[in-house]
Amino acid sequence: MTKSRILVVIQFTAILLYAISGPLIAAVFWLQALELIGIALAAWAILVMNPLRVSVFPEPRHDGELIERGPYAFIRHPMYSSILIIAAALTIDRLDVTSGVLFSVLITNQVVKLKYEESMMREKYPSYAEYMKRTKALVPFIF
Repeated sequence: MTKSRILVVIQFTAILLYAISGPLIAAVFWLQALELIGIALAAWAILVMNPLRVSVFPEPRHDGELIERGPYAFIRHPMYSSILIIAAALTIDRLDVTSGVLFSVLITNQVVKLKYEESMMREKYPSYAEYMKRTKALVPFIF
């Protein structure tokens, strides 16, 4: 199995385990709002990218283009951010060991996945290094 497939399997396994280990809607209003922010960010990123061009794999598409508008003007990986926002809300809501472990695995996996993806993006798109200087990976102004 390739590195790309391993990273995707880990990501989806963690998401599936969140889904079967507890409620998917937080009990507390502000955490529900955080979940909605994550969903809205994902929807915005998908619409800007074009839903037909979205891929779960980190390799850039051969017919792809570098998107620098919408949420991509602020963060390079809004889809990864949206997953982490939703997972953070669920983890805080549940406050259990399982969710804590899943969140740790998910953060680690997403950071490894984005580093891997960015190495390929720098090769495919000459302007990607400049884009990296103007944006953060996951959290605007921070990381």
